[in-house]
Amino acid sequence: MLDRKLLDRRPFAAAALAACCGLSVLGAPQARAEAAAPAPAAAPERPKKGSVIADIQIKRMGLKATVKEGVSQAVLRYAVGHYPGTALPGQEGNTVLFGHRTTWRRPFHDLDKVRRGDRIVLRAGRMSYVYTARSTHVIKARDRRVLEPVPFVRRSAPDGEYISLITCTPKGSDRYRLVVVGVRRHKKPAG
Repeated sequence: MLDRKLLDRRPFAAAALAACCGLSVLGAPQARAEAAAPAPAAAPERPKKGSVIADIQIKRMGLKATVKEGVSQAVLRYAVGHYPGTALPGQEGNTVLFGHRTTWRRPFHDLDKVRRGDRIVLRAGRMSYVYTARSTHVIKARDRRVLEPVPFVRRSAPDGEYISLITCTPKGSDRYRLVVVGVRRHKKPAG
């Protein structure tokens, strides 16, 4: 059964959505650690904030970028950010990634060019995880349904491996978010 305390994404949402588009995060609630039952011995350790967790490649938009843990301004200035508390590459659930569209290195500048069936490749460690783009959404800035273990399915339990790529839209505006959702098709040794 899914422990909602461990996956409560609400404290992160306002800060992450604001940081994604270069807005001030003053007044956004800070994440706080909650006491939880000890994790099983086989559970992977969460990466440290700002550490490199993967590389992402999307051929259609000419993207090759580094993915770092976190969605702070410091991370998003130079990389795609992994939303803390969501699945890591290769884990069941939803791997949520944020990237700027018109500022800094603007890794998701052409995210609107991604089409259903396009490959999204995450290389993490010695493995490559290949996702296929499944859908595109335009949502309000505060819509948190994309953070669910199954994107856009409220209170869902993980039932597969998903990736959600999020940026601001339209270009030059932070009014809405463009979201591309993909499903993992296979994994293979990186190389």
